[in-house]
Formats: sequence, structure tokens, C-alpha cells
Amino acid sequence: MSNLQSAKSAIKAEIAHAKEGLNFYKSRVEILEQTLSQLDSVGAPETTPASRGRKARKHAQAPASNGRTGRQRRGRKAQAEAGQELPFTGGDYWFNLIGDEPRSAAEILKAAVDSLGFEPSKEQVQKLRQRLTPALQGLLETKRIQDSGAGRERRYFLAQES
Repeated sequence: MSNLQSAKSAIKAEIAHAKEGLNFYKSRVEILEQTLSQLDSVGAPETTPASRGRKARKHAQAPASNGRTGRQRRGRKAQAEAGQELPFTGGDYWFNLIGDEPRSAAEILKAAVDSLGFEPSKEQVQKLRQRLTPALQGLLETKRIQDSGAGRERRYFLAQES
């Protein structure tokens, strides 16, 4: 009899788990449908450089009640970084750091850090590193640059015009 009872309780637990999953996915579908309808009602976004990207549009608002606007930081770290923000790395930023001489991604990153004009924090270097990889991929896909090698031996250089 105890095997029968444990089988019944296991089945009941499985049913409860399945119902929880069902409720989760029902609410997820409702949220996604609501988000989709909100996106349909949104007009064309502004295309000024200051309003590019989700974060820029999200935080380009009127000053908050505390007097700060957008993503302004507070505290000693913000004071230390004041005036030392990373530049806009879109457009030809990365392309201009790649020359005819083959360079590794690490060398391109070092050139970017050297061109900043200030000593970036570890977080800022990490952010540049995170921006570099997709930028190089995009330049390769558009055939503006070429590469050779693989892994750490991979080198990037300007595409030769035919």
C-alpha cells in the first residue's frame, strides 16, 4: 500500500508543478502580448546621436525630484570619474584604429585606451573590450576590414580595394 501512496503523491506533485508552469506561461504570454501592443503604438524614435539606443532614450528625461537627470551617478566614484567618460564608439571609431599593418584585438584595444586622453578605470576598459568584439565583427561582415589567423593569433587590417 505504501508504494501506491507514494505514487499518488508523486503524481499530485507533478500535477501541481505542471499547473504552476501553465500559470507562468499564461502570464508570460499576456506580458509579451501587452509589450507587443505597446510597441505597435510607439511612433518612430528620434535619430539624433544623443537619443540612440534604449538606455539613452530611457534616461533622457526631465530631472528627477532629486535634481539629477538620467543616469547621473553619486558618490566618490562619480566624482573621480567626472569629465572622464568613454567616447561614442559608433561610426568609424574602431575603423580608424585599424591600419594597413595587421593588429590583434588586444593591440586595437590598447590603441583605443591610449587615444582616450585619460587613465580609464578597469570597468571602462572592460566596457571598451565589450564594444570592440561586435564592432570588429560588423566591420568584417561589411568587408571594410579583413582578418587572418584564428584565436589569439587573429589579426585585423584594412581591406584591400580591388
